[in-house]
Amino acid sequence: MATAAAIGGFAVRPAEVNRANPATRAYFILRIGRGQSRQRAVVITNHGRTPLTVYVDPVDGLTGATSGVVYGNRGSPLHGAGIWVKPAARILTIPPHRSRLAHFSVLVPQGAAVGDHVAGLAVQAVQPTKAAGHTFTVTVIVRAVVGIEVIVPGHTQRSVKLLSVALAPLPGTTVPSVLVGLKDTGGLICHPRLTVALRRASQTRTVSQTLGTILPRQPILYPLRWPAPLLAGRYAIRVAAANCGQPQTLSALARYGPVHTTGRSAQPESTREAPTVVNMTRALEWWQVALIALGAALAGGLIAPIALRLLERRRT
Repeated sequence: MATAAAIGGFAVRPAEVNRANPATRAYFILRIGRGQSRQRAVVITNHGRTPLTVYVDPVDGLTGATSGVVYGNRGSPLHGAGIWVKPAARILTIPPHRSRLAHFSVLVPQGAAVGDHVAGLAVQAVQPTKAAGHTFTVTVIVRAVVGIEVIVPGHTQRSVKLLSVALAPLPGTTVPSVLVGLKDTGGLICHPRLTVALRRASQTRTVSQTLGTILPRQPILYPLRWPAPLLAGRYAIRVAAANCGQPQTLSALARYGPVHTTGRSAQPESTREAPTVVNMTRALEWWQVALIALGAALAGGLIAPIALRLLERRRT
C-alpha cells in the first residue's frame, strides 16, 4: 500500500485517516459545501539528525503536460483551489527524529463551481542541499506535496471536448506523435480514452490509449506517441474520445514535415471539423495514480525539485 509523500529526510502525511477509504492515508478527500470550511492537519516527520525548518504553502493542482496531476511551484500565483487553502503557520521547525502538526483550513467560496477541485499543501525544506560535480554544482530544494481533493456538492457530469489535432515529432526527437488538444469541460475528474486513426493513401492504422487524470476546466495538448515512423506528407486523422461522458470525434487533415538536421521539424499543420457527438458508453471508473517528480537546475542556478504524491481512488 502506498504511503504519504516522503523524500529528502522528511515525510508528510494526513493527520486523520478515514478507515473506510485507504486512499486518505496519502491525501485528503473533503466534501465541502459552498460557503463552508474544514480544518485539517498534516504530520511532518523529521528523520534527520538536525532540526528541519520548512515552508508550508498552498498550491494549485494542475493537469500535467501528458495528463496526470502536478502542482504549482512555491510562489506561483494561485488561480484554482489553492486559494481556498490557508495554512495556520507558513514556516515550522521540527526537531530531529520528531514530528509536528501543520494545521490548515479549506474555505469554499459561495461562487465555487460544483464538482471536483484539487489543491495541495506543499512542505518545502528551507535549507537546500548541494552536490558538487567536476565543472558544476547542483542545488537541490526538496518539497513534498499532500493532495487535497475538494468535492463541492451539486449536480454535475463528466464531459470532454476535442479542440484540435496535428502531427509533429516529440520535442527533441524524431519520434512522430499526434498532438491532440482536449479539455475537461465537465465538473468531474476523468480519464479519457483516445482512439486515433491515421490514414495515408489506402493505408490506415489505429492506436488507442487511456490518458491519466484530466482535471475539470483545464485544457491539455496531449502528444500521443505514434508507434511507427511517418513519411513526410499529408494524412487524414480521426480522433475519438470516450469514458468522459458523451464520446466525441474530431476529423482533420494534417501534414507531417521532414525533420531537419537540427532535430527540429516544420510547424505542425492541421485543419479540423466540428466535433461529432456519438452514442453514450459506460461511465468512467475513478482515477488511481501515484506521482513522484523531482527536478534540478545546474551551474549554481535555482533548482525546483518537487516531491509529490497524489493517490487516486475509485468512485461509484
